[in-house]
Amino acid sequence: MKRMLLISFTNLKSDPRVKRQINYFKDFYDITTVGLSDSEIENVTHIDVSSPFNKLNFIIPLPKLLLGMFESYYWNLEEIKLTLEKVKDNTFDFIIANDADSLPIALKIKGNAKVIFDAHEYSPEENADSLRWRILFKRYKTFLIQQFASKADLMLTVCDGIAQKYQEVFGLNPMVVTNAADYFENMNAMKVGSKIRLIHHGLALPQRKIENMISMMEFVDDRFELDLMLVFRKEEYRKELESLIGSKKNVRLIPPVSTDEIIPFIAHYDIGVYLLEPTNFNNKHALPNKFFEFIQARLAIAIGPSSEMEKIVSVHQLGKVSPDFGPQSLAVTINSMDESFILNCKEHSNQAASIFNATSNLEKVHRWMKEF
Repeated sequence: MKRMLLISFTNLKSDPRVKRQINYFKDFYDITTVGLSDSEIENVTHIDVSSPFNKLNFIIPLPKLLLGMFESYYWNLEEIKLTLEKVKDNTFDFIIANDADSLPIALKIKGNAKVIFDAHEYSPEENADSLRWRILFKRYKTFLIQQFASKADLMLTVCDGIAQKYQEVFGLNPMVVTNAADYFENMNAMKVGSKIRLIHHGLALPQRKIENMISMMEFVDDRFELDLMLVFRKEEYRKELESLIGSKKNVRLIPPVSTDEIIPFIAHYDIGVYLLEPTNFNNKHALPNKFFEFIQARLAIAIGPSSEMEKIVSVHQLGKVSPDFGPQSLAVTINSMDESFILNCKEHSNQAASIFNATSNLEKVHRWMKEF
């Protein structure tokens, strides 16, 4: 059996895109993963490159970024040194490098392996909402793409708009592999209750402005109620949202479930909701995991006019798109969705689930790999 190395400096247990790669390719290749925690997927070897966070060790190298000493900064990162040390004596047939940070080390240890670079989103605008990130990391991320992306044998990204940006700025030609979720065999009856249940789930980052969806609930009809199933990195943001919810009877914060349980859990809702202002390039072209989880859960979908999501919602008749990103606009849009419309959208999601799933996506990559 051919050998595959999969590198991602993330928590592999909770990184949905990387977990989908592991789950798909483990049936065809002997997989070794490198990351900050084990995916705990059966028959997969894991090499841990995590180390205790040391604030001083994080801060001291930062002047290198300001001085443009990007190579020196990169090769002295602890996870890069550990990867080189632990992997250098192994040989692989394929290496998947997830995100720009894992690409240089993948190329260094590749030997005769083919390197697949999964850029995910647009690296030079990764956290462009943050002034600190723009000052410290924007040029660095741009450097990683400029210097190394063209050396990969295949490049992937999550949507057409981002692929086009990589082409325009760097002359790269990525294959689009969306964040489509694993196919879910839906056993639930297609129905809508007297209370129409809305769900939004995911990471609660202040730049995503979850508060807009809470404000939206001031303008919806009594038929609707919203559950927010959120994972918080900052306790202050949780408190801020709890304060905004206050005594509202139609909004709840509910505990998150594991990534594997998301789709069966949200399948008991009626409408998946996402309102994401285009505050940076990646937000403007967002086509996130949760959108495809809505589809696999056979939900109707209500979103703001995010271009990549809007294309799919419109073509496949999955729901409605508000005319702008205002909370009241999306509320008016949701108010226009009656029971028969929602049921019709759920039926269309049922059809779309067989199109937008991880297997269909990764088969494209596998077909490319079979040429070698």
